[in-house]
Amino acid sequence: MDTNELKEKTVLVLGAGKTGIATSRFLIGKVKNILLSECKAKLNYLNNEINDLSSHGVKFEFNKNSDDFLKQADLIIISPGISPQSEIVKKINNLNKPIISDIELGKYFTKKPVIAVTGTNGKTTTTSLITHLINSSGKKAVSCGNIGNPFLEVLNKEEENIDFYVLEISSYQIYYSPDLSCEIAVCLNITPDHLDWHGNLNHYIETKKKLFYGQKSNSWSVLNYSDPVMKSFRLKNNIFYFSYNLLNQNQIKDLPYLAYFENNILKLKEKNNICEIINKNELNILGGHNIENSLASIAVAKIINLSNKDIKDSLKTFKGVEHRLEHIRNLNGKSFYNDSKATNPEATIRAIESFIGKKITLILGGRDKKTNLSNMIDIIKRHVSEVILFGEAKERFYNELNKSNFKQVKIVNDLSEAISASLCSESDIILFSPACSSFDMFKNYEERGEIFKELVCKLSSH
Repeated sequence: MDTNELKEKTVLVLGAGKTGIATSRFLIGKVKNILLSECKAKLNYLNNEINDLSSHGVKFEFNKNSDDFLKQADLIIISPGISPQSEIVKKINNLNKPIISDIELGKYFTKKPVIAVTGTNGKTTTTSLITHLINSSGKKAVSCGNIGNPFLEVLNKEEENIDFYVLEISSYQIYYSPDLSCEIAVCLNITPDHLDWHGNLNHYIETKKKLFYGQKSNSWSVLNYSDPVMKSFRLKNNIFYFSYNLLNQNQIKDLPYLAYFENNILKLKEKNNICEIINKNELNILGGHNIENSLASIAVAKIINLSNKDIKDSLKTFKGVEHRLEHIRNLNGKSFYNDSKATNPEATIRAIESFIGKKITLILGGRDKKTNLSNMIDIIKRHVSEVILFGEAKERFYNELNKSNFKQVKIVNDLSEAISASLCSESDIILFSPACSSFDMFKNYEERGEIFKELVCKLSSH
């Protein structure tokens, strides 16, 4: 859509969360009318924001999504949390009104390159690492989207100073971005997740593909060569592959652009030139999955012409991200790790695999996404000494573990009790990697992780 077209539009913003507020603020002066609709009650902490937006002509409604607002709208910017199966989306579709995300809206207003990172797991770490590589090289990048601040909030403040926007983008945001075209798009992996929102795995996969099918022919896709789902992507633009799994020489030869892992070295192939970037022991982030995230980041760095020396130096200084295999403290012979960002079984599997050979007590639980647990339980049986369960998911998780004949399980009422119970174990590693969303007890995974850290830091040694 042309930005000049928008000037005559009435735009409805659905959802008065962080993204909705940022979207409304961004639209001031760019469209004819702004309507903000929230189906829930107004929260007191929004009062100042609402008063300020109202003074700029934004109209609000709470506790409803009215037909009146819908009928007035020429374009709808939707909160990514609203499911396509919801009644409000069905109404919009029946009225044949266009729906887009805040991400797609933002792309209309910038000529700066956008690097979009998606995947079931690893998005936050990879987005942060790409941003770190760019900034350490002397260029300017900012992480936004599903990490940190909304894209439009950043776009409103820093457009002149930015060389690259690095977006963490969820399947929800991709679904509502029908014409999004990013200069570089990265897919790390695809495993079952968010099936409650998408309805089925096929819908989830097809949504991820949309991020790449909208790209122009001169753009780049960065894809995991070892992920079988990505083999079905039929793309017409440039592809830079990465792979943590061991490749044979024919595979390496056949791929003109490849970041790969061989003999403990992260390597880079561009056409016929192969070079070593860094030894895995020089990285400060744990686990095979973080080698994979590093390889994807190296691929992006080469696409934008960062030097091998800058890439290596920056990889050595990257310390990881909060709530993702974050070491909290050592106490009484135990090391406590906060992995609250692990909101699905695949992420928890990767966390467990980072500590193979150690005695592990694993704390699991939260709001159950009804994902298949068999692969995670298989890893637990082989590598975990004890599991402590809490939250809404605890009964199903307990039953599945019990059916698989894993008996070293404790059930507790909350996170505080889980930490107390872990102190009685003989484990070296206390790993809080929930494999569930946080919404049964916490507002998000960040709050859950902060509370875990606070509780662990309050423990006294004996």
